[in-house]
Amino acid sequence: NTVNGPGWSANIGCFVKSLQLTVFLEGLYNGGGTMKQARNESGPQFGPGIADQITVELHNAGDYGIIEYSDPNVMLSTNGYATVTIPPGFGGSYYITVNHRNSIETTSASPVSLASPVVYFDFSLPNNVYGGNLLQMFDGDYAIYSGDANQDNAIDGGDVTQFDNDQFNYVSGYLSTDINGDGIIDSGDGTIIDNNQFNYIGAVLPQYF
Repeated sequence: NTVNGPGWSANIGCFVKSLQLTVFLEGLYNGGGTMKQARNESGPQFGPGIADQITVELHNAGDYGIIEYSDPNVMLSTNGYATVTIPPGFGGSYYITVNHRNSIETTSASPVSLASPVVYFDFSLPNNVYGGNLLQMFDGDYAIYSGDANQDNAIDGGDVTQFDNDQFNYVSGYLSTDINGDGIIDSGDGTIIDNNQFNYIGAVLPQYF
């Protein structure tokens, strides 16, 4: 905006920031650094080249429990890339957190500076993730654990119950219990939940008050 007054001229600039993320999801991972498109009953849920939608949050560096900013509509490409536009005013350091409809909440190993106009962060590297809480896939890449259908940050009996109910009732579509994203609630989804349940997989997050 430009404000003009008698004898004065002021230019006020507001600059957004671009947060460029790399994220792979266990349930959709297809090998070779790619993911499948999440499907509903009739086909892909999103447009060409989009795997699924994620939520990206900026958490307070001193108290992880404080969410400073959240974007719930971030498109994640089949190549694992996502771009988040951060509004002006966020120039400090924040934990960067990724949430997905049936995956474990995963955050950066430490607060990340947003001082630069463009910030790159890779959630496929265990050293970048708090507690190294990623699953090594069959081809050596790392992905965020899937199977948390009820979004309580633990893959356990609650997820199994929700999955079983949908499977036994032959439910299909773009649902949180469709862990592998094929639009059908079946044994493929149950296998992912069971494997992670038996390995006591849950969120590993910074302590907050």
